[in-house]
Amino acid sequence: MRIHRIFTLESGDSAVEIREVPLKGDGRPASDVFPAESIFFRETPQGHVQDYHNAPRRQLIFITSGLLELETSQGLRYIIRPGDILFTEDFSGKGHITRSLRDVRGFFHVIVPDSFEVSSWPLVA
Repeated sequence: MRIHRIFTLESGDSAVEIREVPLKGDGRPASDVFPAESIFFRETPQGHVQDYHNAPRRQLIFITSGLLELETSQGLRYIIRPGDILFTEDFSGKGHITRSLRDVRGFFHVIVPDSFEVSSWPLVA
């Protein structure tokens, strides 16, 4: 299971790295249990573009439908599909762009506390 982490570089540019969720156990591996603060649901219509913006909070975003294009301030683009997970923490700097490419994009946000950290999880090559 992978998470696309959106964060801010020292230069102020946004960046994305893909991390692997650490799982333990045989047969039905699971992660540790993490606290969450709240949850909300959203839909965005096909064709919607949100120009450069920063994440308003530390949150996991689970994509349930539609197709999302995520663009960093350096111009790198990532296609995010149903089942993919984003972790947003680019609170400052130039921000990122999101585009709803196909169908209504359904997603839900899980707001996580400051103690939630993924930067030590394995990077995906």
